[in-house]
Amino acid sequence: MKRQPVGPLAQQLIPSKDTAPTNQTTMHFSTPTFAYLASALVIALLPQAAQAGITAFSGSTCNGAAGLNVPCDGSCHQFNDRHSFRVDSGSGGHCVTMFVDAGCPAGAEGRMYTYTNENGGCQNVNTGTNIQSFICSPNNICLV
Repeated sequence: MKRQPVGPLAQQLIPSKDTAPTNQTTMHFSTPTFAYLASALVIALLPQAAQAGITAFSGSTCNGAAGLNVPCDGSCHQFNDRHSFRVDSGSGGHCVTMFVDAGCPAGAEGRMYTYTNENGGCQNVNTGTNIQSFICSPNNICLV
């Protein structure tokens, strides 16, 4: 004959026939937590706007030595010994402002040249003078 344990501890350790043990765990999220997680997921899945870049070349038809591809973010870049440029295609129109002087000086009226609607095509910079610096705006609005 087999002995059955008795007592309160034994009752906790031995499941009864009425309450079978389960290994299921249920997670509960509060409404603010769920809303936060859902909004984070939506933001992560939204398409991100690509930042356009611009590359300057020593040749007059976007040939020759290529410079770095720098962002069209309104910052000033050197253009020494360059004669053409190309803005990355597929990013919409951009305004590129060229300066005769280095450092993209503000108020350089008569000493700057603007090219609008730049979007993937090669632009020859034939101004009759040596261009030293440029700004590429993030859109088609010229920054100077």
